[in-house]
Amino acid sequence: MATDVLVGRDRAKVLVVEDDPVSALLVRKLLTGQGIPSDHAMDGKQAIEMHRQHPYRMVVSDWMMPEMSGIELCRALRDLDGSYLYFILCSAKGERADRLEAFEAGVDDFLSKPLDRDELHSRLKVARRILSSEDSLNQQKSELVKAGESLQEMNANLVMASRRFAELFNGLPVACFTFDEYGLVHEWNRAAESLFNIPSYRAFQQPVWEVLGTNGNDFWSSEMVETIVRDCGHPPVDWSYIGANGSERHFACNVFALRNEKGELIGAISANLDITERRDAQSRIEDQMEQINEIAKQLEVQKAALEDANAQLALRADTDGLTNLLNHRRLQGDLEAHFSECRETGRPLSVILMDVDKFKAFNDSFGHPAGDDVLRKFASILKGKSRDGEVVARYGGEEFAVILDGCPKDKAIVAAERFRQAIEDEVWDHRPVTASFGVATLDDSVESPRELLMRSDSALYFSKENGRNKVSHYGALPHDYIKKVGPSFKRAA
Repeated sequence: MATDVLVGRDRAKVLVVEDDPVSALLVRKLLTGQGIPSDHAMDGKQAIEMHRQHPYRMVVSDWMMPEMSGIELCRALRDLDGSYLYFILCSAKGERADRLEAFEAGVDDFLSKPLDRDELHSRLKVARRILSSEDSLNQQKSELVKAGESLQEMNANLVMASRRFAELFNGLPVACFTFDEYGLVHEWNRAAESLFNIPSYRAFQQPVWEVLGTNGNDFWSSEMVETIVRDCGHPPVDWSYIGANGSERHFACNVFALRNEKGELIGAISANLDITERRDAQSRIEDQMEQINEIAKQLEVQKAALEDANAQLALRADTDGLTNLLNHRRLQGDLEAHFSECRETGRPLSVILMDVDKFKAFNDSFGHPAGDDVLRKFASILKGKSRDGEVVARYGGEEFAVILDGCPKDKAIVAAERFRQAIEDEVWDHRPVTASFGVATLDDSVESPRELLMRSDSALYFSKENGRNKVSHYGALPHDYIKKVGPSFKRAA
């Protein structure tokens, strides 16, 4: 069992209801022996109030209590909303009628007084199984509800798409019909009704060779359907149809395979252009192709919109909401990727950590909204001054970080100075704003991305402790200072 439904992280999930303190203490000791913390209520009213404030998963109650019996308490608790509550009744009563009354009231199980430790252990096992099953069912119910809502939305979209297809299909000026792999007709549009003089109800679910095979017409045959299914379509072909009145019309026929989501052929669509009057044929083909192209464009637009929406969702998950920079989680992931690649290829890699100087004092003096404005402007400056290969992120609070891929020590110091000078030169509201910088560069002694950040952090602290508004590189720190700082890492953890 992955979790114990009777053991909570913050508070007890079992309530013992007993007016006799000695008996209550005994029950709670037995529960404690099973590793289950419990709370105690002296009577039913107190138990109901405690359950309302912090719902319990199990109640172990005495039967006979003043003002409210255990059975009455069970009924009252059953009337409350919430997750299922497992109710165990303790009593010396053993009459069948008494137990039937208790079961009708909603009691789940009984414990005979005086309580037996082994019996309690067995009852708790049953309770755990039942409550665990209840939790599992509730989880499945929640997942089914979500799946149902998603399916409902998908069905609504499918219905809308089907309606649009039906409207387009029926409105085409070309005689179109669809049939499955057995040749049975499924759709028959208005143009087909008019040109073949056959209503859709007569064609529906009938073999296409029977629908169009009257009056000596033999083009649509069972062999033709077999060929279409075997070859997954048919080359364009002209054919003639003789109507019931003896009139003959000529059609240019295109057959397109219909496939399911697995790519399996499930039928075909036949588009039959009336070419009896050749002068109109080209115009009709162009109109048809224009509609098809428009549908394709719409599909491309929808696809692009969906891809853009997915990209926006991914970006939001990686973006800090206040500054619109990459967030801490994305920074860690990018640093691990750069670290692995640079370690493998030997390409240089540096990291800058920076911290807004005296930011807490700024917030205390001018308020948090003004502090947020500073962080946003600070982030904008970093973004504007960054160059190719420099990944800017908000590390947390007033701290920011830059990953410098392909940047050795000397160039990393120059880059940090570029950012520092830009911050110092900016015109700020309220008072000037500066920042302290710590830089570290990958070498053979650095074992992990975390250690590279630790070194940047140590260099940042050195800048803070030596006047602020300056850039310090870990490789230039005094040996005594590095020894004093040791392996601790106050912020990169």
